[in-house]
Amino acid sequence: YSTQCATTLAKGIRSLCSPPSTIAFLCCPTGFVAFQHKYSYKNAYLLEFDQRFSVLAPKLFIPYNLDEPDEFPDYLREKVDLAVVDPPFLNEITNKKLSQTLRQILHPTRGKLLVITSTSAEPILQKVYNEAPLGPLRKTAVDIEHGQLANDFASYGFWQDAEKFGTDLS
Repeated sequence: YSTQCATTLAKGIRSLCSPPSTIAFLCCPTGFVAFQHKYSYKNAYLLEFDQRFSVLAPKLFIPYNLDEPDEFPDYLREKVDLAVVDPPFLNEITNKKLSQTLRQILHPTRGKLLVITSTSAEPILQKVYNEAPLGPLRKTAVDIEHGQLANDFASYGFWQDAEKFGTDLS
């Protein structure tokens, strides 16, 4: 993400939770870094395959493999208040694996989901994230600037008034 976009996302994520909230960034290291740089939450975790990101916050880094969607620390089970996801591949299989993890870690009544991905994946999102606790997703107002990729990106949320997310973050 561009620096401006990462800062806007960090502000928006902060607006959705409070310091005791548990936040999980799945496959979203840029979002995690921007958020931690600005707010430094002790309950914000990065679930990521790339071990290089473990040096940023070793206690908050959780090795995550899409091919093992049921493998995550038990302390996250039904405890995540907000999950921020940036699927590494724009396909249905990747999103199904992520959704399998999300169904297990999101808090069953107050869990919120923010998915950042290419707009070309919208049909997949509608299919995979179509019922609570994962959806239906609504496109948010945040403008996702992704300088090095040709695809248009957007963010999609599942919580009340998700479509308004980003309208007051400038």
